[in-house]
Amino acid sequence: MKINYVQKNQKQKNYERNIMREDFPILKKDLVYLDNSATTQKPKIVIDTLKNYYENSNSNPHRGVYSLSEKTSLMVENARKKFARLINSDYQNMIFTKNATESINAIATSIERTFIFDKDDNIVVTEIEHHSNFLPWQQLCIRKNIALRIVPYDLKKQKIDEIYKYVDKKTKVVSFTAMSNVSGLIIDVKKAISQIRKKNKNTVIIIDATQYIAHKNCDVKEWDADFIVFSAHKIYGTTGVGLLYSKTKFLKVLEPFLYGGNMISYVSLKRSEWAEIPEKFEGGTMDNAGIIASAEALIYLNKTNHNIEEKIKDYALKRLKSINGLKIIGHNTKEYGPIISFIIKGIHPHDLASICDRNNICIRSGHHCAQPFMNKLGVPATSRISISFYNTTKDIDKLIDSINQAKKILN
Repeated sequence: MKINYVQKNQKQKNYERNIMREDFPILKKDLVYLDNSATTQKPKIVIDTLKNYYENSNSNPHRGVYSLSEKTSLMVENARKKFARLINSDYQNMIFTKNATESINAIATSIERTFIFDKDDNIVVTEIEHHSNFLPWQQLCIRKNIALRIVPYDLKKQKIDEIYKYVDKKTKVVSFTAMSNVSGLIIDVKKAISQIRKKNKNTVIIIDATQYIAHKNCDVKEWDADFIVFSAHKIYGTTGVGLLYSKTKFLKVLEPFLYGGNMISYVSLKRSEWAEIPEKFEGGTMDNAGIIASAEALIYLNKTNHNIEEKIKDYALKRLKSINGLKIIGHNTKEYGPIISFIIKGIHPHDLASICDRNNICIRSGHHCAQPFMNKLGVPATSRISISFYNTTKDIDKLIDSINQAKKILN
């Protein structure tokens, strides 16, 4: 029998996808998980590595001279190198934190301790930021009595204004997301940074890549950002592990934000000296088990065909648009990732999430830690689905069935 090449190729793609899905133990429980923006599920290799570490390798790195501690030190540094390769960075430029929120707060704290602020300085953020990339800068501006400039979201165009327009010679910091955690709107980071540099070459530029990195390739050398942050738990790793990339010139001059063990080279009663980079910014005992286990999750990012996510996103949009009274936030162009927020007339997002939960479907409801964005949209909350490579069109079909069920019950 003659086999159609397209059919054969599609079967192979489906087979690979199913094999990868089977690597995630929780998904074997007939679970429809569509809240990947909040956190992703964990593959067996991450879970097993975590367990194996505590059973066979548990020790504190960079402290003991015994072999077990030296083994852990090597494992942590190997993990650092894996994360560095993910974004085309030198490994010394990767700092471990506990999450992206801590990373941004660390940057803000270090900048405040190191830089001198004048009364006419300003900081620029956008209206669509997650609170973790809004509050640190808002509060810094309040403490320093300087202006916080907010790049607005255009409701008609369903995109933010050009960031560089809000930058001038007195702009100290520009911090913005690469992908909205609410709507999936993607910012052209390379273009935006280039435009900002032309307005002010000295502005410190920080990119929140927390949502972006799960779905798109990130190259720090191509972007030319001064700082980039993301969390391991958003890319199939464990909670408690954050990544902070910085250019060397900043790591050399910035004051550390945590003082304590491991981050010092010398301490006396009157003065102290800091350790070399990157340990300078890693005070205290890190989540070593999580760091080592999370690095194993990166094989899934390398294996993932992001076209699968795009196809499922397109399928979801098509099916959602067929529902009367349902309004999708954004997705009016191709500049959106696989994160979809929507509202349904007459149905509160929390009620929809509860009905979905009865059917073993996990979706997000609420303001998504982005209340300024919600205020601009004029709603207190939205329903949100976020797609991973392990989702299928059947997951979307079950979601649509639950939405229709909710409409019958609540309308």
